[in-house]
Amino acid sequence: MNLLPSDFLPILAITIYFSLSTQRHHFLMILLFLEAAILTLTLSLFMSMNHYFSFYPSTFAACEAALGLACLVKLTHAFGSDLIQALSMNKC
Repeated sequence: MNLLPSDFLPILAITIYFSLSTQRHHFLMILLFLEAAILTLTLSLFMSMNHYFSFYPSTFAACEAALGLACLVKLTHAFGSDLIQALSMNKC
């Protein structure tokens, strides 16, 4: 049975939605789930298409991970934690 990337996309979307809805307290967990989604997409492209084409999403994923980690470090220094609640503008 050959699975195409179109077969992985609904499973990926449901997994991302469920993961983000259950673990929405920490910014680091959100970044990890997004990174796992990019890796799954890259793997599905690697299995179905040209191998060189699958390096483009992995390049963007590496840049995204570096930017996300830099933002996480800045937020942790500014607010003292990586909690999403600390980023709220409603601090009444």
